[in-house]
Amino acid sequence: MLGRMRVMVGVAVSLSVALVGCGPEKEKEWTGAEPSKGSAAEAARFAPLVRLAKGESLLPMDATRFIGRSALRFDHEGFCRDEGPVADPIDPRRLGSKDNSYQHAEVQPGKSSSKPVSCPGHGDKWHTSTEADGGFYLDPPKEVRKGEGTDAPVYWEYHNHKTDPKRAAYVYWFFYAYNNLTPGNRHEGDWERVAVQLRDGKPEAVTFAKHGKDTCGVKWSELDPQDGHPTVYSARGSHGSYPTDKNQWVNGTLDRPSKGGAEWRTWEHARPVNREPWWGYAGWWGSQQHVSGFNGPMGPRPGRLLSGVFTNDSCGPADKPPTDPPKDQPTDQPTDQPTEQPTDQAAPRTKEGAIRRYEEYLHAVGREDIKTVCEVAGPAAKQAEDQGFGPCTSTFLVTFQMISPTQKKALQTATVDAQKVVVRSPAKIDIPADAVKASVTFSENEIGTSTLEYMKDDWYITD
Repeated sequence: MLGRMRVMVGVAVSLSVALVGCGPEKEKEWTGAEPSKGSAAEAARFAPLVRLAKGESLLPMDATRFIGRSALRFDHEGFCRDEGPVADPIDPRRLGSKDNSYQHAEVQPGKSSSKPVSCPGHGDKWHTSTEADGGFYLDPPKEVRKGEGTDAPVYWEYHNHKTDPKRAAYVYWFFYAYNNLTPGNRHEGDWERVAVQLRDGKPEAVTFAKHGKDTCGVKWSELDPQDGHPTVYSARGSHGSYPTDKNQWVNGTLDRPSKGGAEWRTWEHARPVNREPWWGYAGWWGSQQHVSGFNGPMGPRPGRLLSGVFTNDSCGPADKPPTDPPKDQPTDQPTDQPTEQPTDQAAPRTKEGAIRRYEEYLHAVGREDIKTVCEVAGPAAKQAEDQGFGPCTSTFLVTFQMISPTQKKALQTATVDAQKVVVRSPAKIDIPADAVKASVTFSENEIGTSTLEYMKDDWYITD
């Protein structure tokens, strides 16, 4: 199975690179907010119902209260932390004020600095908190990360189509205090957005931004609007917005929206973003680590242009609200927790113990139980990672997508024929593909021969 995983992941990566490189890039249409237009009543009428993921612990938050809990600092471009906060506490009105904004001298390497002495000094040019890329960022304490709850506001702005006067859109901004998409994307401050496209004042589609990637749209009728409000699914931890509760790939990491979480009725607290006291602030909403994926983002501000609000690109055929799978079918969503009961006792160092462990692994693959799969196959998965195939939690999810529902169902109850197991030593055995007994036949090319070794009081797949 692990050998096949390496092959399949390599094919998938190669294919994705080839597809990305094909064809000319579409020209993006950029539009900006028009604060003098739009209606509060209309914005509330089309505001989405956001379904937070089950178990979500990083909740929506009022952006003004986030500012009130933060200090304002100036980024020294990765050289060192500022000598002290620019403001603590922060006056939100000064943050976005044209006439009385916060100021800080630019960083100038080579000039001495009194505290600490290792930091670069400052030049003669001054930057303001309303200046795009001016260097300011909000620095919240860790206890703010949990957010507040579904009474938090949603912020809206109105966009006109550049060439078609019949088309307009409401962009809805959602704010969370922390983004935790692991691995590779964790930062303070998290702005997400969707847009409701209108034609002649009637909703026709919803635009999804997909963590800043190319936008896509879903027809209004396919989103099953509830009392006129489209349903948007928020991924756990990252808060990426999607039209369904299906898992999504983002930068090689799995984004996991789901059913069963709290409902955020955004129309009950919809606010025009240009009326917020901090409107005009152009800095970052979180600390800057100078590592891609770990920097606080910029939020809505005057003059900010958004691409693809009026996209005609479909999010794809899977964007209709999914139905729950029959109880005898494997779910498409991997679970975070292993379903086998753990034990504190050492597993038997016998052929039977190895077979039992391998059957546990096969059943987990059938259920898409990523945690159990990566625990049993840890040593072999580490070898694959060292060869450049990424961590187990990412590579095996590619494998899951390449196994048919029929095969997954068969693996959930698969057993191993003990007579076909090869014992190489008391602590090492091989289980060939033809030893796997299931309702469908698996070939050597499909799951291969797995080697299990006894280590740390249990059996693990090592090749």
